[in-house]
Amino acid sequence: MANSSFCYTEDLTNLTTKLSSKSSVTPSAIIFTLGVTGNLLAIFLLVRHSKTHKWRVFYRLVAGLAATDLFGILSSSPLAFIAYNNNFRWVGGQPTCDYMAVVLIFASVSTMLIATSMSLDRFFALWFPYKYKSLEKKRRVHVILASLWVFALLVACLPLVHLGHNVRHFPCTWCFFDYFGTNITDVIYSILYASLGILTIVTSSVINILVLISVANKVNYTSKKLSMRSRKGQRRAKRNEIFIMTFIIGILLTFAICWLPLMIRVLTNVFSKQTPDFSADLLAIRFASWNQILDPWIYIVLRKEMLARLYKMYRRFQRQEASEYSITCNIDKSETIGNGDLCTKGM
Repeated sequence: MANSSFCYTEDLTNLTTKLSSKSSVTPSAIIFTLGVTGNLLAIFLLVRHSKTHKWRVFYRLVAGLAATDLFGILSSSPLAFIAYNNNFRWVGGQPTCDYMAVVLIFASVSTMLIATSMSLDRFFALWFPYKYKSLEKKRRVHVILASLWVFALLVACLPLVHLGHNVRHFPCTWCFFDYFGTNITDVIYSILYASLGILTIVTSSVINILVLISVANKVNYTSKKLSMRSRKGQRRAKRNEIFIMTFIIGILLTFAICWLPLMIRVLTNVFSKQTPDFSADLLAIRFASWNQILDPWIYIVLRKEMLARLYKMYRRFQRQEASEYSITCNIDKSETIGNGDLCTKGM
């Protein structure tokens, strides 16, 4: 198809001239720098605060997500930089193209599955707490992560056994499966990949809605049924759940925003007979690349410790505002005889 043949033309001089005017290495360099920095910082914070979170299941999944994103960036970006530096001429032939495609597909599928697993972890912890505690073993998390990585690698390797095939894509600096291919194997693989991505987004969204319902119901129950001491402990536990849910929702929203454009572009290119839109495809893959950058920064900003600090600052501000309001009311009372009701809250 057109997108494949575009990067395999023999007129390299003309191709280089076209690409030099349309594409720059700067976005890729920014993505690489922010991605590596963010994921290393996220892993550092996870290790530093390990005494607090005690490497519970959820945090091991977060570490797995950060490690996957870091691996994807470090393993694929150098080939793109070499292609940019070589005037958009690919180095290494089909073997390096297959390697880059496998890395990108592996990292993306792993991210989908780990994000969904994080949602499932919270779902079972809240809806089936007793069963969850009896099954919660740290070694099982390692088995789950390893299984997800193996599955993602199998999906990534399918084009190597001729279920689809990998090609260079505009601007000829990166390789991915051929979602422009007309062969039945190319079509099947393109639909498989896009459907898997959309399915994980929908599944995670449904699971998170159920988790939010559970959190809301338990908060309401806590406020009505429990003693003051028990209520405080339960509120603290529910607040921790809300912190974790805020992070998960942030991860999933970022995942959906970053990956849905690529899934849509893949399906559009498979089923549409229109002229390929190279710029839209490049924008979609760059959106997807930003997911590996934003994931760690979401953890850094929305981790429990940071949200707890923000919550304390908010409560402190509320108390300060209430104190200032009380002082103002007392002054008004001393100056206005018989108008004590003027300081009633809400008037």
